[in-house]
Amino acid sequence: MIDYNAFTEAMDGDEDMMSMIIDLYSAEHGEDIELITGLYASNNIEGLYQAAHSLKGVLLTLCEDNASQQLETIERLCKQGQLPAKNLIDDMLAEVANVNSQIASLPLAN
Repeated sequence: MIDYNAFTEAMDGDEDMMSMIIDLYSAEHGEDIELITGLYASNNIEGLYQAAHSLKGVLLTLCEDNASQQLETIERLCKQGQLPAKNLIDDMLAEVANVNSQIASLPLAN
């Protein structure tokens, strides 16, 4: 989940900046659950690496720790040419779904 207090502090309370980042996340990563599910199902390790790397970056900006750590592991495994275990992918996707729900309920989300 996003640490909203840490995110607010990291953005110096700039609600316009926070709203822009949240909107960017939604626009660029709103379909990542489906994307990653498809990449994993097709054993596309390079695509999975790219998706994990990009998603991790924006989640770190949002001060989210759980999915970010899981994505770091997925990224590392893919970089080594290994397809991550299904339970790791499933756990990360559940965390991302929680983040998406949290974002949908934030007052700054459009």
